[in-house]
Amino acid sequence: MMGMSPLSGIRVTLISRDVDTPYSGMLPGYVAGHYTREECHLDLRQICSFASIRFIGAEVCGIDPIRKRITFTGERPPLSYDIISINIGITPTIDPTGWTSLPDSNITPVKPIDGFARRWMHIVNRARESAGKILRVVVVGGGAGGCELCLAMHKRFTDEFSDVGRDISELELTLVNRGPDIMASHNRNVRQIVKRILEEKGVKVLTGVEVTKTSVNESKSCSVLLCRDGSEIVYDEVIWCTQAAPQKWLRNTGLSLDSEGFICVKTTMESTNMPDVFAAGDVCTIVGHPRPKAGVFAVRAGPPLVANLRRRLLNESPLEEYIPQEQFLGIIGTGDPYAIASRGPLALEGEYLWTLKDHIDRTWMGNYTALKKMDMSSKSSSETNAPTDESIAEAIGQEAIDLLLHSKMRCGGCGSKVGAQVLDRALKRIKKLVPSRSEVVAGLGVTQGDDAALVRPPVSTPGKQMLLVHTIDYFRSFISDPYVFGRVAAIHALSDLHAMNADPVSALALCVLPYGPEPKVEDNLVQMLAGMCSMLQEENCALIGGHTSEGTDAALGLSVNGTVVEGGELRKGPPMHGDVLILTKRVGTGALMAADMRALAKGRWVEKALESMQISNRKAAQILQEHGCSGCTDVTGFGVMGHLLEMMKHNKLSSLSTEEDDDGDVCHLPNGATSEDEALMVTLHLPDVPVLEGAKECVEIGVMSSLQPQNVRCARAVTNANIARGNPVYPLLFDPQTSGGLLASISADKAEAVVRSLKGAGYNATSVIGTFTKCQGLSPAVELCTTSL
Repeated sequence: MMGMSPLSGIRVTLISRDVDTPYSGMLPGYVAGHYTREECHLDLRQICSFASIRFIGAEVCGIDPIRKRITFTGERPPLSYDIISINIGITPTIDPTGWTSLPDSNITPVKPIDGFARRWMHIVNRARESAGKILRVVVVGGGAGGCELCLAMHKRFTDEFSDVGRDISELELTLVNRGPDIMASHNRNVRQIVKRILEEKGVKVLTGVEVTKTSVNESKSCSVLLCRDGSEIVYDEVIWCTQAAPQKWLRNTGLSLDSEGFICVKTTMESTNMPDVFAAGDVCTIVGHPRPKAGVFAVRAGPPLVANLRRRLLNESPLEEYIPQEQFLGIIGTGDPYAIASRGPLALEGEYLWTLKDHIDRTWMGNYTALKKMDMSSKSSSETNAPTDESIAEAIGQEAIDLLLHSKMRCGGCGSKVGAQVLDRALKRIKKLVPSRSEVVAGLGVTQGDDAALVRPPVSTPGKQMLLVHTIDYFRSFISDPYVFGRVAAIHALSDLHAMNADPVSALALCVLPYGPEPKVEDNLVQMLAGMCSMLQEENCALIGGHTSEGTDAALGLSVNGTVVEGGELRKGPPMHGDVLILTKRVGTGALMAADMRALAKGRWVEKALESMQISNRKAAQILQEHGCSGCTDVTGFGVMGHLLEMMKHNKLSSLSTEEDDDGDVCHLPNGATSEDEALMVTLHLPDVPVLEGAKECVEIGVMSSLQPQNVRCARAVTNANIARGNPVYPLLFDPQTSGGLLASISADKAEAVVRSLKGAGYNATSVIGTFTKCQGLSPAVELCTTSL
């Protein structure tokens, strides 16, 4: 809704621990095997990209509604907000067992649903692999969710057993309910239908049985659930599907909670005691209108919630009231393409009800999985009717009005700097995160107020001459999360030092922040610096100072300095005849980020790419140096091909110069070379090039980085590009990488050992992708091969 009709001047942020979130209505169908994982999960990052919403992948552990800050698990600093909407779902009720958490990894809670969805495939694989012995699965909780899940599991196990030649009699499926009857919130006829179907499928139902703890039966060598009546239930897997409970950290927020710990909200979805805090879904209770914890209420609360968030942003009143219906139509799947309808006294069953449920669920999911950008005419229409910047600023306050009045008259020069008070407050907030080293005499984190940093130079000793290593890198933000951007920018800048096997010592940072109110600029700066400092800390590199300024887009650069023992450094070359070429990370970040900007990349693709970008090359360089590699460089903006040709320029047999021909294409010519001179040729084996998930798909739909056309100019060095026509890996050789891996040449007889060492150090994508040989010609050549080494 925010994407279809955005408010100018408002930044919306979605915070979620996971990039894919499951739709609870389709979970039983997924368990039964009717849906794939992708069909029943929403891609939050892709939705946010479509709607121009900032996405932050992090886990919230607290909210301070007085200071208006959100706290996270891990090192990420608190995030400020103006208005917050909470919809964090529920967890399973552990009490009255006395457990503070589920005590056995084979006991899987259904809530939060994303955790269960990940665990479910492990359970399915266990079912397939446990042939020859009884598989005992227990579902604890006899409400509608537990019964539907139990029937869905029976369907899936039946199919899985059939696939591997097992008989369903090898499954013992038990449903345990503490109350005297299952499906207590539904009418008697619905309960009878469910009981009949459970009996037909051979599911054992235990009612009036309360599980209190787990134990191990030594005589039977099995795990058991101990019950209050003294009975034991043997299990291999337990699915915990009991009554809902709120997140425990809500107790420390100061928000008004009901007797069970859920957030109390008015009919306007706003907290009863804290302004600007809204909540929807299972996490809240509408005072005076309590309802069961069911997904239908969360879905229907969406439109009035969005309307009220907009009204609050625009300072409009009154807020819209939402009173949830007292009865709702529940369609309960039975595992097979068959379902039961329940509403008040109504009880129906049949295949047609499954068809209806499937249609409803797929239609709802389609609203979010088939996103298409609005055409310009519809967008112009929505913008025409949208509130103006002035009306939003007036609602927010005088500071916003002043900012708007002066936004078109920003100064340059030193006038473009971020204000001293903003910078001072930001630095105080990250003071404990700023890394330092003993070499720093004066600088950030050590002293305050000097015009420049003082760093002791490395001390050389006889037989150990130290060299200083200097490099710089800078780029505009390509993701909306400033903390992650800070981490990626830092490790990207350090990568040049790592590629030379140098030890980083100090860094200066240049931060550019988008124009905005001081509190927003401060918060952006804190997040970016915190991310950068967390990575510098991991690499033992001191942050000694920097500069901040305003700009249109966020950007971050670092000038980094390090040291290396002379003779221990790695250089780009020369690669030698008989060497092999090794690549330590997957490629494809450029294509994936370009697709992400267009809302065409799946969230999990982008998350994997960001994870790869945050892997340091430090240990990889050390391993390569220890094994005596002949050449090493990091793969960044010029892509694999561009950086490979740079390595080959170092070949003593062929000293190259770079020129442009009449068409503006780059060609590499040796200085004073003749046709009799020898050059190096590398044979690249396309199937061996490690590629990030989703990168090939981006190539196939024609989405590549804006730098790609310039990088492709060096394709002139490829002698047989025609054989790669249609191969999606070939364009990725020219794909500009952000914080890419190391590209190294090493003697063929050492390749197996170095690859084993690199993979053992965590560089799991490491691959030998090519071989070097001598060739006749004026310049280095690249030969492609469509088979593996």
